[in-house]
Amino acid sequence: MLNTLPGKWRLSIAALGASLLLSLPSWAATAPTQLPPHSVYGTAPPVTLLIYSLAPDLLAGWNFPLNKMAGLGMSTNSKYLLPATRNLPVLGGWDPGDKPELERVLAIHPKLALLWAPYLDDARLRSELQRIDVPTLTVNLQSLNDYPAAYRLLGDQLGQGARGEELATAFQNILSRLKDLRSTIPQAQRQTVYYAEGVDGLMTDTANSPHTEVIRAAGGDNVFTGKATALKGMERVSMGQVLAWNPDVILVQDPVFYRRVYSLPAWQGLQAVKAHRVYLVPRQPFNWMDRPPSFMQGLGALWLAHVLYPQAFKIHLNQEIQDFFKTFLQVNVSKAQAQAQAMWRP
Repeated sequence: MLNTLPGKWRLSIAALGASLLLSLPSWAATAPTQLPPHSVYGTAPPVTLLIYSLAPDLLAGWNFPLNKMAGLGMSTNSKYLLPATRNLPVLGGWDPGDKPELERVLAIHPKLALLWAPYLDDARLRSELQRIDVPTLTVNLQSLNDYPAAYRLLGDQLGQGARGEELATAFQNILSRLKDLRSTIPQAQRQTVYYAEGVDGLMTDTANSPHTEVIRAAGGDNVFTGKATALKGMERVSMGQVLAWNPDVILVQDPVFYRRVYSLPAWQGLQAVKAHRVYLVPRQPFNWMDRPPSFMQGLGALWLAHVLYPQAFKIHLNQEIQDFFKTFLQVNVSKAQAQAQAMWRP
């Protein structure tokens, strides 16, 4: 799946492997450091946030208004975002339920647009961007395991090789620690998890969905094994199904439902509720689990592994949060801020 551009900009690059496929003008191949500020456009939130973590000064804009992202589980408080990025234009995207603002994209004329494979990379999308003379680069982010390679290759292409290597190494370290944890937990001892979405908690995502990879990475056993009907997810289930699953842990995405769950009679019979093992998914400055899937899932998986297996995965959670924010977000947070981020309760 090699993207191409017409005329003098046509360039074939076949040696980049499965993680990165691109079609770039000649200046990018010879001098990637010449990319001007705010010139890289992410066509969907996962790749937009990838750009933000790697090179925030290159980010051209957001896919959604920051103050309207709460419905996606994203923060409405931008204090943990770098000041220069807080007022970037909203350019839309091709994520399901969104639409690109092509006139706005054309107005800023980005030097590069990132596509999200394997989910949002197709001929129609590339054609629309080529029509406005924006070259494209496809980044494969099908799983958390793809992040180290994506950081290295994207860093090289954007003239950010050292930064890309730093993030790749840090992310690989997280993956290795999680893999070690999973190897020590027998299947019969895996904690069962229900992922409660929506204002009533009766929407969820299937066990093999990109929206639930944090559960898999942390060694949890997602109780919903049904088939996903759409990339956007959020499948409707019944209260009867939740009662039958009777999970060990409930992860909640909606703050309104989280505040109500312990007082709702229908939920009080669940062992997770009885044991006070219901947790609101952290979301500062971007959701740690989902909506959108992003590099923040690395931190989310560490957090959830500690929630599920506090004895087997003993970590200094506040320090982990501080280190992650400094490395991936280039923001220093205090111990108190880190504790508030995770809403951790021992």
